[in-house]
This record gives sequence, C-alpha cells and structure tokens, in this order.
Amino acid sequence: MIDMPNTIWFSGIPAVIVCISAVTLSIQRGLYHKGQQEEGGISLSSPTRIKKDEKRDLSVPYADTSRITRITYCTLLLATLAACDLYTHVSQIKYKPLGIYSVACYTSIFVAWLYASVLALVSRGYRLPNVWGWILNVHLCIIYIATLVSSMYRFWQAVIVENPQMAWMQCLFYLLPVLLGIDLVYVTGTVKQGPPFLDEKGRQVCNINIDSIFGRLYFSWCTNVVNSVSAKKGDFTDDDLPSLTPMFRAHNIFYTFGSTRDKGSLLYRLLKSNMVTVTIQVVLACVSSGLYYAPAFFMNRLLQLLQDLSNGVHYEHPVKYGSMIVFGMGTTVIILGTVVGQLWFYASCVLQPRVRTMLNVEVYRKSLRRRDLSVSTTEGNQDGEKEDEEGSTSSSGAVVNLMGTDASRISDFSALWSACISAPLELITGFYFLYQLIGVACFFGLLVMIIILPINHFNAKIFARTQDRLMEARDKRVSLMNEVLQGIRQIKFFAWESKWEERIMKARNVELHQLSITYINGVFFSLVWQGAPILVTLASFYVFTKVQGNELNAPIAFTVISIFNELRYALNVIPETVIDAVQAYSSLKRIQKFLDEDEIEAVSEGYNSQAEIGFSKATIGWKKVSKDQTDEETTFILKDIEATFPREELSLISGATGSGKTLMLLGLLGEAVLIDGEVSCPRIPLAETIYSEFEQTSDDIKMEDWILDRSLAYVSQTPWLQNASIRNNIIFSLPYIESRYQDTLTACALDKDLSIFEDGDRTEIGEKGITLSGGQKARVALARAVYSRAKNVLMDDVLSAVDSHTAKHLYEECLMGPLMKNRTRILVTHHIKLCIKGCSILVHIDGGRAGVVGSPADLRQSGELQKIIEEDNEFEIEQDAAEEEAIDLDTSAKSSSANTVAEVKDDKKDVRVLIEDETRASGSVKFRLYKIYFTMVGSKVFWFILSTLVVGARLFEIGESWWVKIWAQSYERYSNEDGLKSTMSVLASDIGARTYFIGQMTAASGSQTLDVNDVHTTPSDGVTHLNYYLVIYCLITCSNVVVGSLRYAFLYWGALRANRQLYAELLHRVFRAPLRFFDTTPMGRILNRFSKDFESVDSKIPTDLMAFIIQWFMILTTAITVCTVIPAFFIPMIIIVIINIVVGMDFVSSSRELKRLDSVTRSPVFSNFTETISGIATIRAFGASQQFLQVMMDNIDANVRPFFYSWTVNRWVSMRYTMTSAIVNFSACAITLYNKDRIDVALAGFGLSFVLMFTDNMFWGIRQYTGLEMGFNAIERIVEFMEMDEEAPAISSIRPPPQWPTQGQIKVKDLEVRYAAELDPVLKGISFSVKPQEKIGVVGRTGSGKSTLALSFFRFVEASQGSIVIDNIDIKDLGTEDLRSNLTIIPQDPTLFSGSLRSNMDPFDQFQDEDIFAALRRVHLIPSTDASINSAQGEEVNANVFKDLDTAVNEGGKNFSQGQRQLLCLARALLKSSRIVLMDEATASVDFETDKAIQKTIATEFSDSTILCIAHRLHTVIEYDRILLLDHGEVLEFDNPLTLISNPESSFYKMCRNSGEFDSLLELAKLKHLVDA
Repeated sequence: MIDMPNTIWFSGIPAVIVCISAVTLSIQRGLYHKGQQEEGGISLSSPTRIKKDEKRDLSVPYADTSRITRITYCTLLLATLAACDLYTHVSQIKYKPLGIYSVACYTSIFVAWLYASVLALVSRGYRLPNVWGWILNVHLCIIYIATLVSSMYRFWQAVIVENPQMAWMQCLFYLLPVLLGIDLVYVTGTVKQGPPFLDEKGRQVCNINIDSIFGRLYFSWCTNVVNSVSAKKGDFTDDDLPSLTPMFRAHNIFYTFGSTRDKGSLLYRLLKSNMVTVTIQVVLACVSSGLYYAPAFFMNRLLQLLQDLSNGVHYEHPVKYGSMIVFGMGTTVIILGTVVGQLWFYASCVLQPRVRTMLNVEVYRKSLRRRDLSVSTTEGNQDGEKEDEEGSTSSSGAVVNLMGTDASRISDFSALWSACISAPLELITGFYFLYQLIGVACFFGLLVMIIILPINHFNAKIFARTQDRLMEARDKRVSLMNEVLQGIRQIKFFAWESKWEERIMKARNVELHQLSITYINGVFFSLVWQGAPILVTLASFYVFTKVQGNELNAPIAFTVISIFNELRYALNVIPETVIDAVQAYSSLKRIQKFLDEDEIEAVSEGYNSQAEIGFSKATIGWKKVSKDQTDEETTFILKDIEATFPREELSLISGATGSGKTLMLLGLLGEAVLIDGEVSCPRIPLAETIYSEFEQTSDDIKMEDWILDRSLAYVSQTPWLQNASIRNNIIFSLPYIESRYQDTLTACALDKDLSIFEDGDRTEIGEKGITLSGGQKARVALARAVYSRAKNVLMDDVLSAVDSHTAKHLYEECLMGPLMKNRTRILVTHHIKLCIKGCSILVHIDGGRAGVVGSPADLRQSGELQKIIEEDNEFEIEQDAAEEEAIDLDTSAKSSSANTVAEVKDDKKDVRVLIEDETRASGSVKFRLYKIYFTMVGSKVFWFILSTLVVGARLFEIGESWWVKIWAQSYERYSNEDGLKSTMSVLASDIGARTYFIGQMTAASGSQTLDVNDVHTTPSDGVTHLNYYLVIYCLITCSNVVVGSLRYAFLYWGALRANRQLYAELLHRVFRAPLRFFDTTPMGRILNRFSKDFESVDSKIPTDLMAFIIQWFMILTTAITVCTVIPAFFIPMIIIVIINIVVGMDFVSSSRELKRLDSVTRSPVFSNFTETISGIATIRAFGASQQFLQVMMDNIDANVRPFFYSWTVNRWVSMRYTMTSAIVNFSACAITLYNKDRIDVALAGFGLSFVLMFTDNMFWGIRQYTGLEMGFNAIERIVEFMEMDEEAPAISSIRPPPQWPTQGQIKVKDLEVRYAAELDPVLKGISFSVKPQEKIGVVGRTGSGKSTLALSFFRFVEASQGSIVIDNIDIKDLGTEDLRSNLTIIPQDPTLFSGSLRSNMDPFDQFQDEDIFAALRRVHLIPSTDASINSAQGEEVNANVFKDLDTAVNEGGKNFSQGQRQLLCLARALLKSSRIVLMDEATASVDFETDKAIQKTIATEFSDSTILCIAHRLHTVIEYDRILLLDHGEVLEFDNPLTLISNPESSFYKMCRNSGEFDSLLELAKLKHLVDA
C-alpha cells in the first residue's frame, strides 16, 4: 500500500515550485520592463558612465533551435500523460479508499505540467540569447527538476517497492516521465545563454555570463582557463586570460562605489555596494550549516541498519531501505558540495576581488586629491615634527601600505566573514543531532567547549597582540631596508656595508624574536585545535557510558566522532574569525582616516583667465595653525606675503638656502596650507571622471591654439620623472608634434645629450631617472613644462643642477626664447645676476617674510637689488662661465644632434631595455630549492626526528578510531563462553599483554585481578571493563594531542634557524652587489624580496610545509586503512585516486601560474602608486590626474584578473572533487551494504569514518601542495638574488698600511672603463697624475665621463684596462672596503636617513656632539658667531633647527631643503677626515653666499688633502691648482687655470671667452696663481 503522506509530499513539490515561479516571474517581468524603459531613457539623455558589454563574438557558432523544439514537444507529451493519469484516478476514485488523496496528487502534477507547457510555448517567442528567454529557461529547469524528483519517487514506490514483478509495458508508464524528465533537465540545464561577449577592446569576456545553469554551478566556464594555463605554463601571459565581466572592472567600480561617497562610513558603503552578494552569502551560509551533517546522518542510518540486522531486527525491505540510504548519501554530498562551492564562489571570487578593487580605487583617487605631506616637506619644514602623530600616513610607505596590506586584509576578511553566521548555526545543528544520539551527555561536551572557549579567546588575544608586535618589528625592518636601498650609493661610498648589515640584522633578530613567540602561539593553537574536539568527545563518551550507563555501539560512536570532527571547524573558526575581524576593522579605520584627510582646495570654476597670479596678505605653511598656538610652536611658515606676478613675464623668487622659496611656489599651486589672506593662481580642476566627457586631445592642434590660458606647468627642485623613455617624459601624453618637440630639445640643451645615447630620445631613464645625470634630469623635467600647453610655468631652481654655460643657454634660449614667450614664468633661483635683465619682478625671501618685492628698476633705485647681489659678491659674475668645450665643438654638435634625434625617431630597431620586466618562473619549483631550504632548517637527524613525530601522531589518530571500534565490539553479547573468550583473546592480541594487565588493574580499581575465564558471567565486556576502555581511549587521545603539537614545535624551531640564515645571506649578497644592479633593478623589486617574500618564508612556509606533510601522510594511511578494512573497495579507491591526481595536477599547474601572474601584475600597481605619490604636486599642476587614473584602472584590472581566476580554479577543482567524493561515499556505502552479512558493524563504522574524510583530504592535499609551491616561489625569488654577481671582495690578501693614504698622490695610467663588456668604453685610455695636497677641478660636458672617473676611484666600475695608483698602491689590488673607507666622496645627490640629525651625522656613534656642531658650523648651518648652542636667533619667524641634534629627520630628509641636505652631507664628510676627497657638484643647490663660504672652509679644512672636484660653477674651480677638462671620455686639457685661460688656443679659454665674463675669471685666476707663484 502506498504511503500517502510521502506521496502527497513528493507530488506537492512541483505544485509549490509552480506557485513560487509564478509570483517570481511576475516580479521579474515588472523589473525587466522597468529596466528596459530606464535604459531607453538613459540612451536618449546622456551617455551612462557604466560600461556594459553589448558586442558578441560571432565567430563562436550559436543557435537555439533544438532546445525550443525538444522542450515544447516533451513538455506537451508529459502534460498529456499527466492528464491521462488524472483522468484514470478520477474515474477510479469511488473504488479506492483513499482515492481523494490520489486525485489531489495527480491534479498538482497536471497543473505543474500545464504551467510548464505554457512557459515552453512562450519561450518560442524569446529565443536565446534574449534576456527574457534565459529567465524563462531557468524557471523551466527548476520546474523540470521538481517534477523529475516526483516522477522518480513514484517509479521507486510503484515499481521497486510495491510491485517488483510488474509487467514491462506497465513499467513504461512510470519510466517514461523519468526518462523524458531527465532529458528536459539536461536540455534546459546545459544550454548556454548565447555567444561570448567582447569587451570595449575586443577581448573575449569571461564565459560565466553566458554559461549554462549546470555550467555555472559546476564552474565549467573555468575549464578553458585551466586548460589554457596548464598547456602554456611559462609562456602564459595576462593576454591569455578572458576579460572579467563589467561588475569587476575598475572603471565601473570607480563610478558605482563613488556614487555612495559621503553617504556613510566606509563599512556602510562597502555593504551597500555589495548588498546582493552579501545576501546570497547569508542564505547559502544558513543552508550549508545544516547540510554539513547530512553525510554523518546517512552513515548513522546505514550503521544502525547493519546493527539492527546483526541483532536480528526484522526489516520488510532491508536492501531497498539500505539503497535509499546509499543514494541519499551520494545525493547529499553533491548538493552540499554545490552549495558550499557557490558560497565560496560568492565569497572569494565575487566579494573579495570587488572589495579589493573598491578600496584600491578609492585610496588612489584620494591620493590624487589629498594634501601631500611628503612633497610639501621638501623645503623649509623646519619643525622636525612628524605629521599626524597617530598612525601617520604622511610617509609614502604608509600610504602604499594602505593599498598593499590594509586593502588586502579587508578583502580577505570579506571572503571569510560568512563564518560568523555559519559557525554558530553549525554548532546548534551539530548539538541538536548529538542530542538525538547521546541525549544529555552532549551537554557535558558543550560544557567542556564553553570552558575551552575562554582559553581559545585568551590565546587569540595573545596572538593578536603578538601579531601586532611582529608587524611593528617587520615594518621597522622593511622601512630600514627601504632607506638602505634608497641610500645604497652613500653606504657603498662610505664602506658602511658591514655596519649597516649588523644594524639590519639587529632589527631582523627583534622580528625573529616576535616570530618565535608567534610560533609558540601557533603550537598552542594547534594544541587547542586538536585537543578541544577530543576533550569534548571524551567528556561526552564518559557521561554517556559511565554516568548514564549506556552502551557505546558503533552507529553512535562513529557518528559522534564524525559530528565532532565537523564541529572542530565550527568551534575553532569562531576565534579565528574574530581575530580577522578585529584586524580588518583596524585596517578599515586606517583607510577611513586616510579618506577623511585634508584635500587640496577645489578650484573655483569662475576663474578669470586674465586675473593676476599672486598673494594678498597671505600667510602660508605646511599645516594648519590653531588660533592658540604661536607660529614658532607649530610649523615653518611664510608670513604676510604681498606679491603679484605679472602675466606673460618672467618673475624671480630668491632667498638663502632653506628660506622657504619652494613653499611659496607650492602656495601658488594650492599644495601648501593657506593660513590667512588670499592666493590667486589658475589651476585645472581635479578630475571627477576617468575619461574626459569632451573630445580627447586631437593630434592636429593648430600651433596658435596650443597654449591654454588656464593650464599650468610645474618643475620641482628634485625633478620628478616617470620610469619611461625620455620622449614619453617630455610629451607627457600630449600629441607628438615634430617641430615643437625638436625646438623644445634645443631650447633645453638636450639635443647633444640625446646624440650620446645609443637609443636617443627612446632611451629608458629607469626608476627616478637613474640613468641620467642631475643636470639631464632637471632639463628633461624642464622640457616637459616647455613642451606642455601651459600658459603659466612655475620652475623651482632649475638652473642649479646644470653647469653655468648650460644655465646661460637655458636662460637665453628657453626662459626668454620663442617657446616661452608670452607665457607667465615664475622662477626660483640663486642665479639673480643672470636672470635679472629679463625679469619684471623680483621677490626676495628672508626671515620667513617676502621682505623685498619689486621690479629690478625700483629695487635698483632703492638699493635693495645691490644688497641682494652683493650677497653673491664677485663670483656671481662668473657663474655665466662655462665648463664646456669650445664654441666650435658646441655648434658642430648642435647640427648633428638634431639629426640624431630625428634618426632615432624613425629607426625602428629594438630599443635597449634598461629595466627588464620581472622574470616569472614557470613549471614546478625545482627540487634544488627545496634542498637549499631543508638543509638550512636542519640536518638528517633533525628530519628523522620530525618524521618520527609525524608518523607517531598519525598512528595515534588511527589508533583512536581503532580503539573506538574495539570498544564498540566489546558490547556484543555471545551465546556461550567460547565466543566471549575469543573476543577477549582478540582484544589481548590487539593491545599487548602489558597494556592489558594495566587495563585489568584499572577495571578492578586495584582491588583484584580479573581473569579472562571469570568474565563470562557479566552482561557484556564493555560494561565490565568500562574504566579500562575509557583510560586507554584517554591515553591515546592525549598522546595524539601532545605529539601532534610537538611536530609543529619541532619544525618551527628549525624554521627559525633557516629564516635567520636565509635573510643574512640575501642581505650580504645584496650589499655586495655591483652598483649597476641597483641602477637596472627597480627598488620595489628588491624590496619585495625583503618584505613580501620574507613574510611568506616566515609566516607561511613552515605551517604550509607541516600541513602538506600531515595531509599527504593522512591520504596515504587512509587509503591503506580503508582498503585493509574493506578489501572490495581497493579497485574503486585506486580509480578515484588516479582521477583525483589527474584533476589535481591540472589544478596545481594552473593555480601555480595564476598565482605567479598575480604577483607579477601586482608590481605595476604599486610602482604606479609610488610614482604618483612622489610626483603628485607635478601631476596635479599639469592637470594630468585623469590620465594617471586611467593607467591605474588598467593596472588594477590586470591584477584582479589572475587573482579572480586563481580563486575560481579553486572552486573548479573543489566541484570536481565533490563529484568524486559522492562516488567514493556511494561506492563505500554500497559495498558495505552488499557485504552486510560478512562485515562487522564496528569495522564498517571504522572504515566509513575514514571514507567520509578521504576526498576532502585529497582536496586539501592538493591545495596544500599548491600553497607550498607558492610559498617556495618566494624562496625561488630570494635564491635568484642570492646567486647574482658580486663586487670585488671587501677585504683582499693585500691590506693597505695604517693611515693610508698618507700623502694623497694619484697616478692614473691608460684608464679605460666600460659599464658592460658589450658596451663602448666611457673613459678611453686617460692618463694624468696628481701631486699630494693638490686641488684639481674636473670639468666637462654632461656625458664627458666626469662621474665615471669618480666611480672608478671607488671601483664601482672596474677598469677594463689601465690603472689608478694611490700612494704607490694599485687600487685594484685592495679590497673594496679597505679602499672606500680610506677615501671620501661628497656626492651630488644628498642622502639622509630617517632618524635624528645626530644619527645622520654620526650613524655609528664615532664622534662627540662638539665635533658634530663644529662640522655644522663649518658648513654654515649654524652661525659661527654663536657663543652658545642654545642662544636666541633674533627676530626671525622660524627657529634654527640645526642647533638641536635630536631634531627629527623625515624619510629621505624631506623636511629639509635640497640645499640643506647637501650641506649636511658635506658636514658628514668633514667629520671623516681623509687624504683624498672627491666632490661631485656638492654645492649645486645652495645659494652663492653659502657656496663661497663653504669653498673657504674646504680650502682650510682640506688643506692637507688632495681634492678632485667636479663642479658646475667655475668660481668653484678657477682658484684650484689645476683644471682637468674631459670630453667624450678623453683628457682634452690638464693644466694650471691661469695657463689655460691665457692660451687663446685652449678649449678652456674659448669657454671663458664665450661666457661673457672673461675678465673677472682671468682676474680671479691671476689673483690666486700669481700670488702662489
């Protein structure tokens, strides 16, 4: 007889689904029409900024004819059959006692098929790829699945259960709906939505948008990506990945997330923007939390069935009932896998990348608007205070950290947060299930759990605190490393490598100390992770058996263990999620704080282009001043400025070093803070959109329309250049106009420089323009402003970095030339005499005020001009003098160089790449790398002990389940004594005599010894020896926990040793790397090894390695155990393992390459970001924020693609493993059921408990292997740097005598130097000699080899021929440390390290404070007249900070001006007294008065030293003993300045004559050299 309630239930499913479908469809129809109308409205009014994909790839064939035909005919046929069914049951209603129920069931089925028929017919009018057609297809598929379930149940009930002997023709009536139903589900479930989409660039879009229902559920759309990546491996690039759908693209997210701006906190905005995804996550989390226990439920039912059958309980259809259980097991595994797969897809593949993109976009947008504190401390910020004490984001590193660390942390948590919902629900469901099994005993387990929670919480708090300390220590070390890399030249020049190595290793040891605490914490976590569920199980079993007196049979024992294994995740994930939540919230607050920071003032739209530029009673500073503070207490300021700069004229700003000239320019740009008064200056408003809504700049602009009135250009004192070619830096995304470009090169004196470069203007200049000299960088930055369309050009000290002849050329041909004519030019300069003739107004800053403002004529009349010029005294006159070759050389070069640039432009040969793209390893990580790491971790003995611990822990795990099996068997009752004896003898053989004896003693509570022969009188052995079973179980479980934790502790101990050694070796190798390595490798790439890669080595590799070893040993032992217990399962197990490995290898290969691509594509995001931060003032001034936004959006998209696919590949493999898991579980249960008469229940439970976990273990095994490979990718990258070329050894066999060099005699003979073996020589066999204590001036044009000569003395470039002999020792025989520590260089680029003035002047505490103050006085940073260090400074607005050696020095010394930094470096060199001193344009950025004073200081302080001075200003070298004139790597002239200037044939004479200041130069030379004579 039919079970009516079940029949009604199964028949009612389609009816319920139909009702829901009808309601949903009506809502969707309304929304669809509304969307169509809105779309139509938008297209008529204004173009939407959101870009959707409309175009399809028509090369992919697609037709929707067969689907429509099949579903129409099949649905109508099944509707007809349902009608016949209904008619039959209605006509027989009076003959059946419960006929009314049958009629109700068949009516609901008929209504469902009738509704499906209507939808099928309507679908004919909406063929795919129509959107509405797809919605109908989804509804039909769901209805077909519901009716199929109903049909299958009816077939099962009628044919299999009630009437197995039914005739074939009668069976067909029940079978046909099943077969046709399967076909309908297949057709609607596998049809794709249409051909693939193409994005706006014609790239194929990810197929998720067009895949079928089953394709989306089982990630079939990802298969092509997996196959493509696996096949191409190392040749695989970003271009091979399909574009992501519009919802993931940075361009769209910029607008969608931007629309929520100012509508709440960052958290609220993230939730609002992702509400649909978050809702789906919540629903799936709730569903999955209940489904997790379904496999355990079906295992319990199966074991109970076997138990009942063994106990003689009668079942009417045991096999059919068992088959239902087996089928239910397989089905629920598939459903659970699908739900969990979708949950993690929405978490890690949808929400995570979207949140990451949102935060990156928002942080970048803010950085384009935020008042920049690092640029604005370039000059004059003399307060030395750190901006924003709490969580300062003023340093560029801190801002980059927001995008790198904080955004990643928040996006990572967005993938995990659903555990907050699923874990508590899982606990509730699990305990409900446990209550059904063991009753009140489960609450004692819960009680233990509640006791453990505070321990877990306490551990979590300690972990969080330790993690914070670790991050702090890591940040300090990375910051230190960053500074070292920034100042690597300075460190190498001073031979400080070993001392800095010690200093960094100290910071590393502090970090490793914190890491060791983290490791100890990790061991405790492992203890709790493993111990909690075991203790809970133990407590529950104890109460269930000992207190309540129940028998622990196999169905209960193994189900409880399975449930507790599932609860382990839920129990432990809660504290982990809380920690992650706290960290994510902390990061969220940091980003929120950054987003709330001050922005530069918005530009007023109604600006009049004819208005003047200037200040009206303005007070400007670096930060806002509160009313109750005095100016001196707060920050450096310029007070009460009243100045107007005339339009279309040249204006000058002058003042002493550190007086605040840069601050005045930044005040005009809106970068500085306006404290009081008004500032007027035209600026381009900041972009609100990514692309201009007007036409893009066309390539054929008329020259008369080129200049834009409102446009602005800015040349900063420290030139900001992009890592691109010279040409791209100059045109700066403007159209290339040949004539204007060539005129710009000539005006900026760049044409000759380009003729020297092999690739001309296509030469890559590297990071921060590393391949260019200081003068070339300044001129390229100036050329960018000259070429630009700006009407107003602001220039900060562009003449200081160039030699005096070039300065004159720039003034005449550029500043006053045709390209700059009719443009408003404001120039900060020390070259007042040179520029005064063409300027219309001069502003002189002194003592924090613009004390002198007026036209040259007015100032001359008042006598102020004379005072300003007198500061420069005589040598202002000869700053026009040149260190160039003669006029004829120069003019001949000009004509040829212009041709060279033109030739290079047309020449299509490959341009030499300075900075190669970062290499990406391909294939699996080489065994050699594993060996290097394993050797560092420990010896063979170490690995033997570790292996023993791993094997021991796993044996205890298996032993635990095996003991439960024995315990469950002990309750079996035997009819005679022999049976009982046999049980006990098996037991004795299992545990050994000695252990059994302990058990006997325990069982008898120490009062008597039990004999096997005495126990036959007890009801069962399990009751009699309960204590014994409990004690052994307790011992096994506790041993398991202890050994399990020990294996982690032991590996961590070895890992700490490896981490220290690996870091020390890499650090040493990088310090010993040649200088060219730092020129050709971006700083970020090197820093990545020391930061991100070592974070993997420290935090990831040890844990991943142990997890990998444990997981694979578990897989191996599980396979052996299951095949031993259920021998029939051997062949299916082998097949499943092979399938899993084949699928797993595809996953490993593709996942590995995608992760590598993710790492490589991350670099451009950070490079672009750091480049933007360092040049933000220039970018904003040029109005280029929009183009930088476009580049960043493309970079973010390129990085999100591999990130997205690496997570979807995880989901792809997990779904395939879900299918194999279903097969494994189905097969194991089926085999167990088939052998029901031959297999013991406890043994079956033992085997099945392992089978349930097997595929999961396989999945995690593959995942752990991939994780380990990715971790070792960091080792791979580190070892790559550890194996690079080194410099010559630091110490050689020949050591110089003490105090060497004692005289300072130099002999250079036939010196030939080339930067690489394949390149032409830079110095071509030069020879000269220098007497002791002689002062030599080295002059020559850019590219003549001056700096190369200086580098040769320090062996930064090795001589390919010839020699340099100092005091009779050839320097090539000395170690580099011996050589460099005994010479002194004052380099052109001043490098300071963050810390204090004292730590910069004397990094290794070698001098007294008095010595340091003396050095500061000598370079005139402290007035020498001061009687006391602490004396007052008079009436100045800003105090002198150099009087306090504890004055803070910001990152890169940016809180001092360029000139002040040069003076500090000079003072540092004065402390290190040396017989040979090289000066490389050491005073280029200081004012002339200070320069003159410094030259006097050098003359007296270094009177006993030999000096080689490379200088731009001829006054510096005209009074030297001899002049060395270089040209194209050869010595052109080498003689006394007087001799050279007196010889009309000499090139030096022609230079001086060309300067227009010949007489004064001649007079200075005579004064010096005739007096000496």
